[in-house]
Amino acid sequence: MGVFMSRNVAYIVADDESEKLIQKATIDSFAKQNGFDDLEYFYESEKSYVSWKNRDLGKTILPSLNEGDNFIVSDGAKLGNSTPETDVVLMYFADKQVNVYFAKVRMKIL
Repeated sequence: MGVFMSRNVAYIVADDESEKLIQKATIDSFAKQNGFDDLEYFYESEKSYVSWKNRDLGKTILPSLNEGDNFIVSDGAKLGNSTPETDVVLMYFADKQVNVYFAKVRMKIL
């Protein structure tokens, strides 16, 4: 049986290049300070009012994550279009036992 390697996934939601670069810099700084190497970047340009289930987050990214993987996002507002929706997304991460980090506040959320 092979050695299990956890993935380090960076999630960026932006509809313009400058916002994308700001989020990437925030995540990169956090990742470097916390020893997360080999980040896999996922970029979305969907508007925040589009439900997470209808974005790549719900369709491909979350289903591909496994227990022990690390998911880094600049802040919780990028996960859902409201606080209740963000909480639902976080429940799915918790069920999968994925570690979730909000880079802007430099905090592990799950």
